[in-house]
Amino acid sequence: MEFGIAPDAFRVSDKQLGQAAKFQQLYVYEPETDVMVDQATGVEYTPVEGTFTAPDGSTLRPGFRVVIGADNFVRLFTSPSLRGPFVLVFIWTVVFAALSVLLTFVMGLTLAVIFDVPEMPMRGLLRSLLLIPYAIPAFISVPIWVGLFNPQYGAVSVWMTNVFGSSPPWFSDPIWSKIGILSIQLWLGFPYMFVIATGALQALPTDIYEAADIDGASAWHKFKSMTLPLLMITMGPLLVASFAFNFNNFVVIELFNEGGPPMSGTSTPVGWTDILVTYTYRIAFSSGRGADLGYASAITVVIFAILVVITFFQFRYTDMLEEASENV
Repeated sequence: MEFGIAPDAFRVSDKQLGQAAKFQQLYVYEPETDVMVDQATGVEYTPVEGTFTAPDGSTLRPGFRVVIGADNFVRLFTSPSLRGPFVLVFIWTVVFAALSVLLTFVMGLTLAVIFDVPEMPMRGLLRSLLLIPYAIPAFISVPIWVGLFNPQYGAVSVWMTNVFGSSPPWFSDPIWSKIGILSIQLWLGFPYMFVIATGALQALPTDIYEAADIDGASAWHKFKSMTLPLLMITMGPLLVASFAFNFNNFVVIELFNEGGPPMSGTSTPVGWTDILVTYTYRIAFSSGRGADLGYASAITVVIFAILVVITFFQFRYTDMLEEASENV
């Protein structure tokens, strides 16, 4: 509630009606010069890309809307301070997705071949036990693994200390952090590959192996020349889809150590184990220097374009496998 005429008006407090005070507007906009003036200090703030900025670089929040066009994409690919972290994150994202698929596929296929022997005792029970890691949600499994890797009292770290004399710095060293994440990925992903490979093995025709036995082919030759090519017809598209899934696997990276350890000397919040999706999340929502939603949106468009390319090759690869299966 105000009494009088501005700028000499008095305002009565809404909470304590017995008190009144004279207020002065701190910032005044001058349309002639298009600046915001601090009436207490006389500092002039000029508009710079949607924010009133003082000569010393300090800004007034909130800003205002401006049209910047493709500036964020230009920043992404031309600014050394932004391009450097982005390239490192992109390379690790591709390596992370590829190794996740490769490791889980190799382990899942190996176990499927081992348990494909009908004479193995308790085969059904053992197969069921191998599915436990896949049945437990990653939101539960990853924190458990974080505890196992704890450098002070984690079971894995304690065991490695007893055996090797020391345990790796799982959370402070970039290389060991990546190894830890890939280990968790292997634990979470191999049951899926095991199930798919088991079903694919059971669907293979047996007559081709009978002909190979007559020719005297070894077990390794039969697997390399017959089993694996036939399996890839079924599992190839699933491997490509798994790569696309791991390309955006936010949960494991974020729950393990939030993308850490952090990179030093970067203008954006980024860690050595961040992949593109967690890097984007950190820029948009977790930056201590203010959310950069525009730059984060530019990265999401790049991620979308990459996934479109992956999907295109997936369909092309599927068509090639279908043509190959018709000739088998």
